[in-house]
Amino acid sequence: MIDYLTERTRLTGLALDKVGGSSQAFDNLYLPTLHRAGFVAPEYASGQTGDHVPGGHVMESVPGLYRNVLVLDFKSLYPSIIRTFQIDPLGLTLGLRQQDAGENHTVPGFLGALFSRDQAILPGIIEHLWQARDQAKQDGNAALSQAIKIQMNACYGVLGSDVCRFYDQRLSASITMRGHEILTETAVQIEAEFGFKVIYGDTDSVFVWLGNDLSVQQADAQGPKLAGALNHWWQERIQKTYGLTSALELQYEACYLRFLMPRMRDSELGSKKRYAGLRQAPDGSSTLVFKGLEQVRSDWTRLAKDFQQTLFAQIFADQPAKR
Repeated sequence: MIDYLTERTRLTGLALDKVGGSSQAFDNLYLPTLHRAGFVAPEYASGQTGDHVPGGHVMESVPGLYRNVLVLDFKSLYPSIIRTFQIDPLGLTLGLRQQDAGENHTVPGFLGALFSRDQAILPGIIEHLWQARDQAKQDGNAALSQAIKIQMNACYGVLGSDVCRFYDQRLSASITMRGHEILTETAVQIEAEFGFKVIYGDTDSVFVWLGNDLSVQQADAQGPKLAGALNHWWQERIQKTYGLTSALELQYEACYLRFLMPRMRDSELGSKKRYAGLRQAPDGSSTLVFKGLEQVRSDWTRLAKDFQQTLFAQIFADQPAKR
């Protein structure tokens, strides 16, 4: 924790006991570049308000007991959206002034947002942090990598907070609503182009059922191929539609040998943020993973947790669950 807080201090310029001040940290990163570009920032938040801005997109799940479920995850989705679509406070101001100049000068956002193609600050900050995090990972500096990850995500969070001087709902909506669009279109492309079923999606991840007939090796081999093909598809789509270079990066995260998406209590609908699976590790071993179920909740007894752990282990191993 001390190593992480020290890296946060070095990164944000805030005192060791003040590193939680996301808005101040954003100011320290953004304002010097804004001033050097010849602009000054508003003293207080004065952007557009009064609209509904959704959070991360959570798809309706398809309940069932499955084999061969892949999880594909967008690396730093919100920061990559900022980089790709030129989302930026200064860019928004300049883009709205150029709205009569046409799409060659602006990038469309949501809730009426337009962003300048030629002058933006935040995408460059994100790119610099992104490269620094990749280097920290290569160097094995976990504290610095985590500090940079938190700061990159905070660059989205502060834009949706009226404490921030740059608060404008057109900024936050152009990030989250673009995320909804990307996740939805990714699922449609997987089903239409590859014939696999997307059974769930949450913010920056999609869960893909390959069918029950593949071997473990075949299912695992599909992950990198699927992620690579989708990345190529997004690069072409964004270039063709917007004339922009995609920074989206879909990664193959996990292969579940067995996977359970439960139903909601007293309903036939699938649950959200609750599932369990037998996850394949790179060394060939497997691990039981629980998300949102009783096994990982603090308000259930150890007896209930142990029972669920044992029950799922037997089911996933195709053993009879005797009463």
